[in-house]
Amino acid sequence: MDDTCSGCGQNETCRQAYGKMGKAKGPNVAWKAIVAFLVPIGIFVGILAGSQRLFKSRFEGDVLTMVSFFLAFCVTLMVVFMIRAVGGLMKKENCDKR
Repeated sequence: MDDTCSGCGQNETCRQAYGKMGKAKGPNVAWKAIVAFLVPIGIFVGILAGSQRLFKSRFEGDVLTMVSFFLAFCVTLMVVFMIRAVGGLMKKENCDKR
């Protein structure tokens, strides 16, 4: 134990708590983190780049940027809501099976 905890009256309680947390068995959250953070960012960047190319003959300058941003934002928001809805349905199905 390091010097920070040596004078504390609860150092044994903390050690036990952290020991229990370290041994806890739970589901892997790596895929949830990827879906929650990387998928929306990837979709936003992809839609933004695609709409810039698609609309560059119709719009110019700041209008092109705003239209592309708005489209990318709306599509990303829609995807996030769909992911949450599917996740909620899957969670409900898992609860019903128990």
